[in-house]
Amino acid sequence: MKKLLIVALCSAMGLYGGGKSVAPVVSPIAEIAQEDVNPWYVGVGIIPYSLYRSHCPTGCPYEDYTYGAMVRGGYEINEYFGIEARALRTFWGAGKNGGERFEHYGIYAKPMYPVSERFNAYGLLGYGWTSSINSGGNGNLPEVETWGFSWGVGIEFDLSDTKSDFQENVTYDRPFDGYADQEHSWGLFIDYQSLMHGKAFSHYTKDNKLIEGKADIVHVISMGITYDF
Repeated sequence: MKKLLIVALCSAMGLYGGGKSVAPVVSPIAEIAQEDVNPWYVGVGIIPYSLYRSHCPTGCPYEDYTYGAMVRGGYEINEYFGIEARALRTFWGAGKNGGERFEHYGIYAKPMYPVSERFNAYGLLGYGWTSSINSGGNGNLPEVETWGFSWGVGIEFDLSDTKSDFQENVTYDRPFDGYADQEHSWGLFIDYQSLMHGKAFSHYTKDNKLIEGKADIVHVISMGITYDF
């Protein structure tokens, strides 16, 4: 018992030096949790050019141009791949038959490649619903709607630079380069899409004449602005 008391006293004295207490060891303060980079973006644009074409073996070739608008929004997983949803609709047309309007809603896989600090090339591979809206007024043009494969290609131009894209107190899942999901602020885009291809139709005219053939919306060019959050 006496030995135990001596050991306890010596241990207690070792904690004090000349009556001064030894400061306890304090663990470093944990860093404040940081937010991940925001991979979402949105965009709006116009359709300055779209070409609708249909044909059939009974001699009903038809071709017309219309113009409209579109919206897009997406999620960029990294600098090489994202997912995007789109909605398009044409409103105006002054073609030879009054204009063949259409609308389209689709979701796309978006493979990307950063060509430079500001330019990004991308593809669109997806599935969607497309419908033509006959506004020609002659009763001989078919209204066609279909679910099917759609594809496209385009380029994006980042209006910000790498220095301004960098955000303080944000964690990045790879070294910062400012591409794709690491971009922040405004950008411009232009792209081409093929929405409907080789869709068979069967249509009766006002004279009860059956017209059978295929309808193609073969060219849609869109351009506009995007905002990366």
